[in-house]
Amino acid sequence: MSDLDDTLVVRPPLFRAWAEQFLASVGAPADLLEWVIEQDRGGHRPRKEFLGALAARTGYDVPVDTFLDSYNEAIAGSYRLTGDTRAALAAARAAGWSLAVVTNGPTDVQSRKVEASGLADLVDALCISEEVGARKPEPLIFETAARRSGATLQGAWMVGDNLDADIAGAQRVGARSVWVKRDYDWLDYTSGTEPDLVAESFPDAVRQVLEATR
Repeated sequence: MSDLDDTLVVRPPLFRAWAEQFLASVGAPADLLEWVIEQDRGGHRPRKEFLGALAARTGYDVPVDTFLDSYNEAIAGSYRLTGDTRAALAAARAAGWSLAVVTNGPTDVQSRKVEASGLADLVDALCISEEVGARKPEPLIFETAARRSGATLQGAWMVGDNLDADIAGAQRVGARSVWVKRDYDWLDYTSGTEPDLVAESFPDAVRQVLEATR
């Protein structure tokens, strides 16, 4: 099982590109870029709150819901897998693993990311919190991922960048875990959960899992 955002796909370059394009499109100063990135907080700030602040600062006078629709389509549509990530998924599949994406978020937005990245053809199951009715770290979303991928949680691994959602959730269902530790992490963790392994990227996580389970 794997998380999507900042695990399978690294978000900051995509957001930076969107922010640069947005500032140019509304005639706002380019030197606002770092402010926009700070306001975004790695995507963890509520979107309506973030987009409302951005509209107020730049004078972009559009209803927030309209802005949100445009933003989600642009960001989600830009999701791509690197060659290394595709190779890692193929290596896991060749080693006999079932693959599931387990992600928190709105169904339409997360589905668009999966479609744009081509993940749908590379995994056995997709579980989105809104559609499943449970968010990581709740056990139900992990249990659903295992069932949909035709596997069980016995011997399962979870790869993710969020200690409180991905790693704590894996622990709750008895799965082992790899924390993809990003140097741009905006979160403050409170669960106290420790991963089994720590990796610098998704391909590195898969490599470590395959070595640990030979």
